[in-house]
Amino acid sequence: MKNKRLGLIIIGSLICLAALLAFVGPKLVEKTPEKLPSAADKEHRPTVTAKGVVEAVDNVELTSQVRGLVSSMLLEEGAEVKKGQLLIEFDRSKIEAQRSQARAALAAAEARRRQSDTGYRSEDVSMAKGGRERAKAVYDQSRDNYERLNRLFAQGAATRMELNSAEEKLKVAESDLSVSGAYLAKHVKGNRNEEREQAKAEVERARADLQYVESLMKDYKVYSPISGIVTARLKVKGEGVDVGTPLLKIINPETLRIRAELEETDVGRVKEGQPVEVTVDAFRDRIFRGKVGKVFSVVQRKELKSFDPTASFDINTQKIHVVLTEYTGLRNNMTVTVRFK
Repeated sequence: MKNKRLGLIIIGSLICLAALLAFVGPKLVEKTPEKLPSAADKEHRPTVTAKGVVEAVDNVELTSQVRGLVSSMLLEEGAEVKKGQLLIEFDRSKIEAQRSQARAALAAAEARRRQSDTGYRSEDVSMAKGGRERAKAVYDQSRDNYERLNRLFAQGAATRMELNSAEEKLKVAESDLSVSGAYLAKHVKGNRNEEREQAKAEVERARADLQYVESLMKDYKVYSPISGIVTARLKVKGEGVDVGTPLLKIINPETLRIRAELEETDVGRVKEGQPVEVTVDAFRDRIFRGKVGKVFSVVQRKELKSFDPTASFDINTQKIHVVLTEYTGLRNNMTVTVRFK
């Protein structure tokens, strides 16, 4: 009896414990809600900084559009150039020979077209008439000779061989007369429409070939597309080049800007028009001021190189363009630090 009472007490205790856990358990495992940062917290966040580089907006690399030899390289590195100034010339001996051939082909095609349009010259018509008259005279003579031998053969005064020979000569003379007559008719009537259209098409094709060669010749002289300074001369006189070979690099130092890279953790903290301060190691006592000109929406792998051997390129960054109020002392490719206000 005593054991039975003890068992009931234990079962009752377990039921009470289970009820207590069912009520209190969820509250014990419930997570404490994360506290959102307040405005004061945001104000005390560290200032955003980024590494950047000075670059020219007008920055071009000239490449060859032809295959050949550099005949003249007119500038050295560091030289100033003006927009439209002649910089490089290539040897044009081969392309000039092609142009001469194209001009000759066009002249020949135009002569054939004029002939097809105006018909044959009077001298040609006269020669055709003379040829037809000679063929007619030979035919008449061959016909008379055949008729004479045919009569003699009937009388037994001529052989079969003589008659056959006369007949063959008559057939040849008849054929020559037909050909000379057609030749004369062609010279009198002129060319057919199809021949005139063909002559016209040949002229158009020859003219297009000449225009193509002349357009290629323009690529044998390289002109500067901008005003600026030659920063790199990649070829010299006498060197061979192929299509796409780099030749010169030119920048306009008066069109500078800052290209910075914002780390992914700071994306969204920089806006266009936001004021900035820029410092550079070469001028430790100076601060260059400006504003954010453009914020690119794409986040991509880091591009800017750094002198820090521990710097990693395996991070994502957002490209930023910064415009300064003045660039005195700054040079293209200088590394700078940008502090966003």
